[in-house]
Amino acid sequence: MSKSRNILVGIALNIIIVLGVTGCQKNLDEKLPDSFINETLEFSLTDPMAVPSVKESSTRGEAIENLVTLYATSYEDDKYLSDEITMFRQWRWDELYTSLAQKAKENPGHLNTYRMQAEVYLTNSKYNEALAALDSVLRVNHDDIYALGLSAYVKHFMGNEDQAQQRLQALKNVSEECYADLVALIEKVDTWRKEEHGKGLENTEKLSYDAIVILGVAPTASGGLSASAVLRLKEAVKAAYLCPDAKIIISGGPVDYEFAEATVMKEYLLEHATELAAALGLVAEGSTWEIAEDRILVDIEARDTVGNAIGTFKYIEEYGFEDLLIVASAGQVMRADCIFKAYAEGNHYDVAIHSAGSGNVEASNNEYKYAYVGAARAYGLFTLEDYAKYNN
Repeated sequence: MSKSRNILVGIALNIIIVLGVTGCQKNLDEKLPDSFINETLEFSLTDPMAVPSVKESSTRGEAIENLVTLYATSYEDDKYLSDEITMFRQWRWDELYTSLAQKAKENPGHLNTYRMQAEVYLTNSKYNEALAALDSVLRVNHDDIYALGLSAYVKHFMGNEDQAQQRLQALKNVSEECYADLVALIEKVDTWRKEEHGKGLENTEKLSYDAIVILGVAPTASGGLSASAVLRLKEAVKAAYLCPDAKIIISGGPVDYEFAEATVMKEYLLEHATELAAALGLVAEGSTWEIAEDRILVDIEARDTVGNAIGTFKYIEEYGFEDLLIVASAGQVMRADCIFKAYAEGNHYDVAIHSAGSGNVEASNNEYKYAYVGAARAYGLFTLEDYAKYNN
């Protein structure tokens, strides 16, 4: 009898465990409405895709976990994705891609997994994979405002305007307010992207900048400056010389190494301002021209260009700057322009934004697409949290 009782107890415990696990999985399923406004979707959905590959150089470490912007804030209450939040903030892309794919397979009804996938993939220029993740949400919930809006936006900058318009119409059916805001953003970014960029120092007779913003460049492993960083500082020196009353904002945290980009660049600028000015022909050889340390403001929290904008605008608000010059590489300056203008528009700052580009490396084709991603993040129409206000 004792042996039989033990067997029965064991069977019962196994049943309880199975029911418990099954129950947990069911609890992860998102509650859906009884009926949809978009009963059917008038566009094709992207098929699920394999986990994308990761470039070895894109893996970075724990030092950047808490820099600005802080990724995945929309999911901080989602215990199922707690490990993935940490991976996202630490840029552990290979692990993150695999882990999210596994969790989507284990609990396909947990739609936040696909939403986080979309944000992760867009952050890494994996646009088709992001669309596949968003469409995994739309297969289940035809009225999901976040998936409709973000996928319409991606379809637009990927050049599929028919699909973009169909998705925008489906979004309008659910939220006319979100539709109007998203269409406005698309029109703004379309305009900003086509403007001239990097010309902010061409007309030297009419410069009136009150702030010069230098976007950070990663230092070397030993804390030195790369050649591209020096070129950027030369452009900034030219601006500082021509606008002697302008403050200089250097933005960039310890992204790749323990050294903050802004700190390393500030130290170099203070030490080598004279030789940089002489190399530009602004001052004669042997003369002294310095940048006073109190002209320089640093932001050591930014992890990316959106973070640069956030850190910069804190100083704009504090000092009341009205005319801004962004100094970036020639290949980055268009994206930086769009992101800074999007942040200003999205947060109602009345600031004139101009730019100057260093070096001669032109923007890659991806830069034009990624400008839309950065602009959406800066404007506030990118994360699940951004779209939550339209669900009321």
